[in-house]
Amino acid sequence: MPDMHNSDLVELLTTLREDEKKRLKVFLETAELGTPVRAEAVRMVDYILANLGKEENDQALAKSEAYVYIFPEKEIVANKLEKSMSDTLHLVRWFVAHESAGQNMTELQQAFYLQKFYNERNLEKKFQQSRKQFGKLKSTHREWSPQDYYFQFLSESEEYVFQSDRNQKKDDLNLWNSIQALDEYYLVERLWHTCILLNQNQLAPLALPPLDEWVLFDLKSPRFRWFFEKPIGQLFTQAIDLLSDESYKSGQKLTNFVKLIGDTEPFIWKTYVSTFEIFACNYGIRRLNKGHAEYANPVFQLQKRRVESGRIYMDGMIKSSEFQSIATLGLRLSADSWVKQFLEDHRTKILGSMPSEEYYQFTLSHYLYHLKNYEPALKTLLISSYDDMHCKVSAKMLEIKILWEMSRRDKSDERVAEFLENKVEAAIIYFFREKNLPATKKKMGKRFADTMKRIIHAEGKRDVDRLEIILQDIAKAEYIAERQWLTKLVEDLIAQHKKK
Repeated sequence: MPDMHNSDLVELLTTLREDEKKRLKVFLETAELGTPVRAEAVRMVDYILANLGKEENDQALAKSEAYVYIFPEKEIVANKLEKSMSDTLHLVRWFVAHESAGQNMTELQQAFYLQKFYNERNLEKKFQQSRKQFGKLKSTHREWSPQDYYFQFLSESEEYVFQSDRNQKKDDLNLWNSIQALDEYYLVERLWHTCILLNQNQLAPLALPPLDEWVLFDLKSPRFRWFFEKPIGQLFTQAIDLLSDESYKSGQKLTNFVKLIGDTEPFIWKTYVSTFEIFACNYGIRRLNKGHAEYANPVFQLQKRRVESGRIYMDGMIKSSEFQSIATLGLRLSADSWVKQFLEDHRTKILGSMPSEEYYQFTLSHYLYHLKNYEPALKTLLISSYDDMHCKVSAKMLEIKILWEMSRRDKSDERVAEFLENKVEAAIIYFFREKNLPATKKKMGKRFADTMKRIIHAEGKRDVDRLEIILQDIAKAEYIAERQWLTKLVEDLIAQHKKK
């Protein structure tokens, strides 16, 4: 008999956590099953869990061994084990579905199931009591998730079923409330997915048609005023207004949206709050990368709030991209002390493709560069080899920036100037040849390296006219890394030569 390793049952059991495995055993022992089926399923799961991870044992999960364990003292019957595995897989899938449905169930959702239970058992008094309890919970419930809106609709619809089954001809059988609840659920889901799509369009332009051609209702219509006056409605309105704005003149809109997130936070589902914060960060950072410095402060304040609230963490860890973005923006705004403490607090908590310490050292080199401690910053970069593509690219540009500053500080040291030129040439070749870089990042890096080569050449000849052309090209460039640094560098060179 072959082994069980590649079976759907083993693969599903492998994905369970230890606490879930314990609950699975309880589930199998207490579920309403026939005694033989339950006994076989319990022994099947016990055998598989006991032998998971024992690949070094040739007999681990062998079907012949499993058969003896599950059907002791019985002769081998063709396909009997396979039938038992199929039955057990069905039960384990039932358990997984039960677990998923029951996880994090809110009071509203629990109240609906109780209401439905009473209705199905024709317990009218209990049903009416449960409806009142649902109404009380609704009035105090704050963090409404999409599921809560859905269960609100189910609750109102259950009232319609209750009245309809009893042939109550009066009033509207609660259909008006049912439709209103359905409208609210639809609006929440439709607007939520609209915001997700608009955010994706910010990250990777999708050539979407004009907003009024695919949003199916007027956000300012009096018909929906009852919804858009609520905190969640206000949040969706401003989010769509912000994320659909491509004008690059929306700094105040971003500030207002960030403030609204804070003001409505007590009434909004935490997932909405966190995701809207991420959308706002993406929006502002995209504009920062285009050279619009007015977005720096609102984005940084929002990032700090995410750190302080804990919403930025995943199981106590912070994504490497967010860690680096926060540190970079903080240094840009001269929040040196805060950044240093931020680095130390998260030294072992950075999540990415490299060990946390390597991200810490990489970001520390940026901090040291900011403090003009060029030699230790450069040393940290030169002794490191980064697997993370973003770090690899950023390190190449930071090395060039450090060497430029060192060459300006000590113009007599020709070795530094030569090292700088070699690094620039190496960067040009790297950005030309590297195939794994996203197209935009590749353009930005290559334009940076090309511009540095032009600056070094023009500065060597004291060519002010050439420097002014370079300055214009930096401003015109759609994609260029370190735009702000390059702009200041060239402006300072032009001013020095004109002064002389």
